[in-house]
Amino acid sequence: MLKNNQFHILLLFLFTQHSYSQTTDTTSFRLNTRLSFHTYEKSAEMLLHVPQILIYNYLSVSLKINNDTISSWKGIPGKRIIRMPFDLNLQPADYKIIANITTWNRNIKYIAATDLIILDYKSNEVKTDRLTGGLIVNRRSFFPFGFYCYSPVFRTLPEEEAVRGFNMMSPYQRILPELIDQRKAYMDRCAQLGMKVHYNLLSVSGGGGVGSEIEGLTGTEKRELLLKEIVTFRDHPALLAWYIADEPNGNGLSTDSLRKVYRIIRENDPWHPVSVVFMVPFLSAKKFSDALDIVMADPYPVPDMPITMVGNVAGSLSKEFRGKRPVWIVPQVFGGGELWGREPTIQEIRSMTYQSIINGARGIQYFVRQGLNLYPKSTATWNECGRMAIEIAELTPWLLSDEEPIPVRSGSNNILVSSAVHDGQLMIMAVNRTNSPQRADYSISGYVSGRVRVPFENRSITVNAGYFSDQLSAFGTQVYLVNLKSRNETLKPWRDNLIRDPGFEDTSSPGIPASCYAWNTGDRGATYFIDSREHVEGNHSLRLITPAENRSIRLRFFPFSVQAGRTYFISVRAKADTEQRPAGSDKLQSFEISLGDYGSERFTLSNEWQEYVTSVTIPYQDSIPPKSNVILRMPSAGVAWFDLLQVIEGVDINRSINPELRLPWEDVWLRDER
Repeated sequence: MLKNNQFHILLLFLFTQHSYSQTTDTTSFRLNTRLSFHTYEKSAEMLLHVPQILIYNYLSVSLKINNDTISSWKGIPGKRIIRMPFDLNLQPADYKIIANITTWNRNIKYIAATDLIILDYKSNEVKTDRLTGGLIVNRRSFFPFGFYCYSPVFRTLPEEEAVRGFNMMSPYQRILPELIDQRKAYMDRCAQLGMKVHYNLLSVSGGGGVGSEIEGLTGTEKRELLLKEIVTFRDHPALLAWYIADEPNGNGLSTDSLRKVYRIIRENDPWHPVSVVFMVPFLSAKKFSDALDIVMADPYPVPDMPITMVGNVAGSLSKEFRGKRPVWIVPQVFGGGELWGREPTIQEIRSMTYQSIINGARGIQYFVRQGLNLYPKSTATWNECGRMAIEIAELTPWLLSDEEPIPVRSGSNNILVSSAVHDGQLMIMAVNRTNSPQRADYSISGYVSGRVRVPFENRSITVNAGYFSDQLSAFGTQVYLVNLKSRNETLKPWRDNLIRDPGFEDTSSPGIPASCYAWNTGDRGATYFIDSREHVEGNHSLRLITPAENRSIRLRFFPFSVQAGRTYFISVRAKADTEQRPAGSDKLQSFEISLGDYGSERFTLSNEWQEYVTSVTIPYQDSIPPKSNVILRMPSAGVAWFDLLQVIEGVDINRSINPELRLPWEDVWLRDER
């Protein structure tokens, strides 16, 4: 056995030998930025992809820009991706980042390089997050959940689907000058509703797609139309991504032709990603990887293939493109003609969707939607798709989390499971891959005991030492939430608050506020959803979107007892995103809160969370109702979030009060907040 000093001499010899006989390897490691580009960020992160053979070797890594070291890392990776953060204090430009990698037991110097792209900020920009597979839209994490549709887009289609919870649509269309008004109309409407558009350029880019062909155009004419379309819509608030090719591997499109289209788009709009959808063989997407930013696949197995095909495709693509490109899946919601003898059942479409997501898909775009009962023919099936849109919106912070997950295993190969951690909570997703009910036994790594919440069924299960069991229906799915640690809330509702569910945490029915009635005051596309991405207390806030001025939703919250002569203090936290206001809306964004018909006040919103407080006194008069309601509305167009709604009963106005003394409720309220 070597003594310590002998071992140190041996190491010195090995490293000395490196300096004299090293070869250079520029192919084994891959390097890319976590975000596709940067604008307002103060820090960035590089992803270094480690070859399988070296993940348990000791590595030393340094990142350099212009010979200046910006980040370094040493250790044994133990996994395929090393995350290397660094401060970002560079001006907009393209920078070359070089990674130098050494390992103590090989006479090889490894080098990897990539571009760091810094752009000027645009309010409608869309970044891909290569680590999580998600998108960054309006500065927030975004899981696209939508559908293809046909042109011309029916006038009411966007609002019909926005209120179901869909956040994206992608119309097939022909890019002709005489149809520009049709395209502008649905784009403008989607912007009003807060929906995004996966913009279809097929007829002038890569081809394919239903009803997208244009006959008689030369290549030059197509390029002119392509460029004009990009310039027309690149700054539109509804734009999500450019869709340039439909199944190029099945339509004989060359990689060179798509690379040329990709370069045209990137040169004229580097702020939005480019997507391509692939058919069997799906891994042929690798050949096109430098002509796209988002990889899509459209496995349509029903009724002749097992529905596990969908999850398997998502898994193979996610493995291939992990840390490099987001993967989206196009689930089948059609059937009854051509090669497909019937539509998927409700249970099959649910299982296919969840199998895709559990296996790494971070975008869902159903093929195809044409309302009200054409594609799919089953309105029940489409309702189920909308139900899943709400569920995935609720789970977005977990699905796009960059925290290290806690492994969870299933006792059955028929039950597919994944897990994610966000803000001290473990989320577990499970799907039954078989057409028969299954007992599901789960094992959470580590000692976890207590209660497991089943949020989409409003129930809970006991977990003992990391083990719990449940039942999954045929092709069924389930989601579980486990608190890993107690949360120390700095902001809490006052204990005598008169509002039920003040923080919108009651998710008995996912996606919607529980303790209120809703009334539409003019626009059928105005929405009121619970949002798990934004909150000041708990896990949720209430998001209102008003598409047009004075055409908002009005929410009337659960009634409480009032007394004549008493003053009631109303408080709510709120914030807006003024960058998401529809075009042409130049008024300051505001909301209005009232207590019945007794009094109201309008407040101007800002981009930061603030507390807004008002008071209403109940008059002495005949026929005072014993109860009243707080009413919330946002008459100005745009989007805003609300949280921690409270009503405090004050004193009778006829009492003699020393104005120098604090009211009793104020001391309690302030103490609870501290």
